[in-house]
Amino acid sequence: MRVSISGPPGSGKTTIASIVSKSLRLKLILTGQVFREQAKSAGMDVHRYNNLAEKDKSIDEKLDAEILRLAKASENVLVEGRLAGHVLHSNKVPAFKVFVNAPARVRAERIAKREGTKWEHEMEKLAARELSEKKRYKVFYGIDVGDMSIYDLVIDSERITAEEAAKIVIDEVGKRQK
Repeated sequence: MRVSISGPPGSGKTTIASIVSKSLRLKLILTGQVFREQAKSAGMDVHRYNNLAEKDKSIDEKLDAEILRLAKASENVLVEGRLAGHVLHSNKVPAFKVFVNAPARVRAERIAKREGTKWEHEMEKLAARELSEKKRYKVFYGIDVGDMSIYDLVIDSERITAEEAAKIVIDEVGKRQK
């Protein structure tokens, strides 16, 4: 079975995806890792490459093509990334699509803890990043990131652990495999 886990930065999607992929024995594809590898191949740091992506649609197209190639190469795969569900959906690749979210302040606090920074600083960065991505996704993809209609499962991770969220995903996948 193919699974996608999407959501904004700090939502817990990567941690949840890691737990789910191990539990269900799915190959894990991390979109951010693929993006970082592509940035490195282009001789840029990830921030500069992301800024270039705002102006150059070919960067997102290259990333999407690689994610699709990897997702189609196996029936037993979990694709994690902010647009993973949309990319699979728009390319008619069957998958159980999950969206994980939490309020912006919670996400900023999680990122600050992980990065060793202040949550206020991360809140500013998140706001700028999300505005940039929202515009880019609308212009390049025609995607309204607030539209949850393509997802099979939406999880609010504010008050639950990554393990609890992963169990919800695993249980729902199990129901669909019967």
